[in-house]
Amino acid sequence: MSDFQEHVEKLNVRGIIMASLMTAFGLVVALAWKDAINALVASIIPDASDGSLLSLFITAVAVSVLVTALAASALKANKRLEQSWDRVNDLWEKDDED
Repeated sequence: MSDFQEHVEKLNVRGIIMASLMTAFGLVVALAWKDAINALVASIIPDASDGSLLSLFITAVAVSVLVTALAASALKANKRLEQSWDRVNDLWEKDDED
């Protein structure tokens, strides 16, 4: 088997497509929340000459904290899922050997 064919077999196309779809969905959600967060910050900070700049920074910090927390949760859930998947695969392989 050629080097190219081995690389193609190792390539997880379905995983790449799913990751791309999830990224696109995440972008849609982020755009939907952007207006809501901006409106919330605008209601907390009255309009002033420096209010718009301050509100942009507050919004950026709030979104950064939220996304970081969500990413950490997603990574932790993925790790648990992979561990569960490995246990199930081990059980299947053990049954096949018996």
